[in-house]
Amino acid sequence: MLVCLLVAAGACKSEKPAAQNDPWGAGKSTAPAAAANDSKKTWYGTDAPVGVWLGMEERATTTVGLSGTFYFGTGLALATYVVWPDGHMSQGMPTGGLADFDRDAWEHDDANTLQLGGRPGTWKTDGDGWVVTYTRGGPPVAMSYSGDELHIGKAKLKRAADVTGAKLDGAYTYFSNPEDPSLGGPGCQHLVIFTTDGTFDNRGGLALTCPAGANDPGRAGKGTYEVRDYSLLLHYDDGRIARKKLLARQNGDLKKDSSAMVLADQVWQRRTGPIADAAQAAANAVEGTSQPPTTVVRGGTTTTFDAVAFGTPPGKMEQGKSAVTFTATDGDAFCMTSVFTGMPSTGKPAVDFAEEWKDVILAQRTADDTPSPQQGQTSSGLVFTAGGSMTTDTANRVRVYRALFVLEVGNRRVSVMFIAPTEAQLSGCKLDEFLETVRGA
Repeated sequence: MLVCLLVAAGACKSEKPAAQNDPWGAGKSTAPAAAANDSKKTWYGTDAPVGVWLGMEERATTTVGLSGTFYFGTGLALATYVVWPDGHMSQGMPTGGLADFDRDAWEHDDANTLQLGGRPGTWKTDGDGWVVTYTRGGPPVAMSYSGDELHIGKAKLKRAADVTGAKLDGAYTYFSNPEDPSLGGPGCQHLVIFTTDGTFDNRGGLALTCPAGANDPGRAGKGTYEVRDYSLLLHYDDGRIARKKLLARQNGDLKKDSSAMVLADQVWQRRTGPIADAAQAAANAVEGTSQPPTTVVRGGTTTTFDAVAFGTPPGKMEQGKSAVTFTATDGDAFCMTSVFTGMPSTGKPAVDFAEEWKDVILAQRTADDTPSPQQGQTSSGLVFTAGGSMTTDTANRVRVYRALFVLEVGNRRVSVMFIAPTEAQLSGCKLDEFLETVRGA
């Protein structure tokens, strides 16, 4: 599904290999950082391998079925690479894109690198191709160019079109189905509305949670935006400034077709269906004024929420608009169990899992792996599809392991997310006990 969304019509022009570049020596760039950062220079449009590249990369995956049962394999994940003309490169584009990017500080400060994302390295000519060396360790990786594709290790990449000056138009969401009826309601919604005159209205689409907390950096707000050097810069009316990496779909051109974009490693699509007017949207945008949530009924050791009943997980319960969460802690270890409001099922468990993975797990975060989901059945007969991965929050770079179980309950699908510090600590979430007790309400 993600692969289909990433590919747009058209083809890249063939290019000729570039001449040899000097490698990065003694920890310093061989060219001034300003030359690589100057937004007026279109260095990323020159001959291969120089440029910004987008595609898919084969990576190792780990998926979880029943508690204690793990499956190992490979899967495809979205990949971006930046190859500068002076022998520097990055596996993964920094989280804020390249506008006003201080590459020198990023390369030489471990904390800065971790916060901004990406993996610094160098490249140089090697025979008919090139070789990549990552500056913080790891084996050298071959880089080659064939037709209109750049190959770096197991990544197959196409040149990412320049987005500078692109105008966005309409309401965008990262939901796999942009016409989801729930997006048309009032209050906090997973939408950002853009106009071609350079203004935006974040209805909650960039928030960590929806409705958002008062200190959430992505909480609802309006302002002006600009697009340059693979960055979307948001200047809020309240003084906040947000910066997120922005690309067109593979083979796409955001200046010609803005119906979809790759924002912060997620595919955002334009919604054509109705949305609430501005007055309605202003209501319930921040926690404390939210709409009445689905009722939680707790009776003894059983909790009922929306379409399911289940044995009450250990820990403190918190109820939001679209989920109920239980958090148990033990020293540095913790486990969070979140049961979400049901959505209409497609009748195809694998499709339901893919859509929920995008909407639940990849909401304002990235995943190390794209799982090959495993199917099972609860003791009450509910079919479920499950998978998991280490994830990184886009805003604060916090890394945790998230496992997703999507239950087929009648004509609805219900997502249950388990969160632990690592995959090994997931057993503390007592998945078996939950699956043994969950049933349709």
